[in-house]
Amino acid sequence: MPHYRVYVSDEHGRLVGVVNFDCTDDDAAKERAKQLGNGYEVQLWRQVAQFKFENPPDRSKRRRGALAH
Repeated sequence: MPHYRVYVSDEHGRLVGVVNFDCTDDDAAKERAKQLGNGYEVQLWRQVAQFKFENPPDRSKRRRGALAH
């Protein structure tokens, strides 16, 4: 089953929410995105590939340091 993501923006174009979900097909996902948007602007994306990488042992240290800058 395909995985989708909806980005919801307010009237100023600012991101106000992200929703991940699975749907049977694109048409069903479009309908779900309309409902999730509740009148706001939405962008619907379908995941086409997923990559998995081994986590290096010091990943948490690098991540915290990167966010601190």
